[in-house]
Amino acid sequence: MYTLEQLRMFVAAVEQGSFSAAARKLGKAQSVVSQGIANLEIDLNLTLFDRSGRSPVLTDQGLTLFEQAQVMMLHHQRFQSSAQSLSLGEESQLVIALDEVLMVPGLESVLSSFSEHFPSTLLEFLTVASPDVADMVGSGRAHLGLMFSQIPYPTELDASYVGSLPFVAVVAPSHPLTGESPLTLDRLSAHRQILVRGTGGEQAGGFPAITSNSWGTNSFYMVAELASRGFGWGYIPQHLTQDPVLGHRLSVVEPEFDTQTWQMPVDLVTRPGAESGPALNWLKQALKRLLVD
Repeated sequence: MYTLEQLRMFVAAVEQGSFSAAARKLGKAQSVVSQGIANLEIDLNLTLFDRSGRSPVLTDQGLTLFEQAQVMMLHHQRFQSSAQSLSLGEESQLVIALDEVLMVPGLESVLSSFSEHFPSTLLEFLTVASPDVADMVGSGRAHLGLMFSQIPYPTELDASYVGSLPFVAVVAPSHPLTGESPLTLDRLSAHRQILVRGTGGEQAGGFPAITSNSWGTNSFYMVAELASRGFGWGYIPQHLTQDPVLGHRLSVVEPEFDTQTWQMPVDLVTRPGAESGPALNWLKQALKRLLVD
């Protein structure tokens, strides 16, 4: 019966172009690789290489089995990686609850690095309004959360500041408020405001409701979408105005009471005392530097 080592030699010979190159790649003598592949052919009762030329060339049968051998080697590597991770106490899965607009370039970089450090740890993302992030972490549904600050936090949670994001007020280009200056509180309150709220009605982002005529959603993307279609005005993270789909359909307005750009703090929320392994600890430390210059 063929062995995993024989398959490794077979794959290496194809990828390297010769038995001698495969031997160098594997750190073995050429004779060992040649004999290993010959034994594999005997075990399979197939000719994998045409050896009539200066270099071995895959036969049609060899080509078919090479593709399957590659898959087998990949599964073996993943098996070894998972086994090693488990032996080191690394978690098999982590759940992250976050406000979806916090998928910023910094987070992308953190996740790329995480996947390299912990390739066997699966990640699940739950995108909800910021007030609901705290509930998910507090209930144990998520291991950690990223959210806009909602002080005070429940006593069972720890919150660490990770930076801030600028927010701007937006409307559709055709909206009556577009280009109006000064944009007074009275003028704003005369038009529908779109607010982000959690499932319990908690308002996200710390922005005051300045009119009773308001619509609610659990997503800043939905605020941007509704505003772009002329249904009202609302505050959104500034980077959404650069969104290739939404950006050209939004106009930024400047209420006169906004003497400077709103900077909304972003917090990493965890549950103290909850069991944590190396992957979660690494992720916590990386996320604490997410938006800090």
